[in-house]
Amino acid sequence: MIATKSDRMMTVFSWGLITLFAAFCLIPFLLMVSGSLTDEQILINEGYRLLPKGLNFEAYRILLQSGALLRSYGITLFITATGTVLGLLVSASLAYSIANRRNRLRHAISFYVYFTMLFNGGMVPFYILISNWLKLSDTLAALILPLAVQPFLVFLMVSFFRTVPEELEEAGRIDGAGEVRIFVQLVLPISKPILATVGLFYALIYWNDWFMGILFLSEENKFPLQMILRRMVSNLEAAKNLIPSGAGIALQAPTYQIRMATTLVTIGPIVVLYPVLQRYFVKGLTIGSVKG
Repeated sequence: MIATKSDRMMTVFSWGLITLFAAFCLIPFLLMVSGSLTDEQILINEGYRLLPKGLNFEAYRILLQSGALLRSYGITLFITATGTVLGLLVSASLAYSIANRRNRLRHAISFYVYFTMLFNGGMVPFYILISNWLKLSDTLAALILPLAVQPFLVFLMVSFFRTVPEELEEAGRIDGAGEVRIFVQLVLPISKPILATVGLFYALIYWNDWFMGILFLSEENKFPLQMILRRMVSNLEAAKNLIPSGAGIALQAPTYQIRMATTLVTIGPIVVLYPVLQRYFVKGLTIGSVKG
């Protein structure tokens, strides 16, 4: 098929629009990289630039020596890994029970999950439940359990599970398998695209969350990475807390550099995780979205 002039113009326009959008996304990232490598005094006097001036790695040296940052990094990794596994386990089980036509309560369960997308009890009852009733204040469980079920992701998995051939499940029942065994040994192994997609969403939710920490944490030794970053953005003096005592660092600490470097450090694992799961991402989102 020969492309017409209008097709070529549309292609050029589309590529130009995508390139412009990519530039808008890339420029702030480059400014952060440049700011983290630019000498502190030059950064204060001349502002941010795309290319670093007065190349300086002091901020990264401080971060590598900071016990507070390394501790919060470990806490965030634990919360993200545990929350993602728990979220996948609960969401997949819930989604399969809704998609399973043999479940007589599937419509009631579906309505219950959908209802929570529209209404909630409010901030005060939520805080009382977690803090006073469940006694989870100042525990990492308070950062994991409230986010373990996301209704949108549950329905995303429901759409996928409805595409699983009924013949596969019937074959398992003929062989004597129960519903749990069918789900674990037959359905889950062929659900890698949706599991990877939803797992990435859960990992992003847990990795970027700071609000639960503000609500339920008061002990600084339990602060996740995003809480430290938020304090640094809202309060420049908080950056000095990352400087290890007795490390032989000058009194005028590179606080602006530390803010930029810490921001880059926080997005590192997610930047690495997305390319690994990219081959499942689009397939997991589109399977079940159309019939036929």
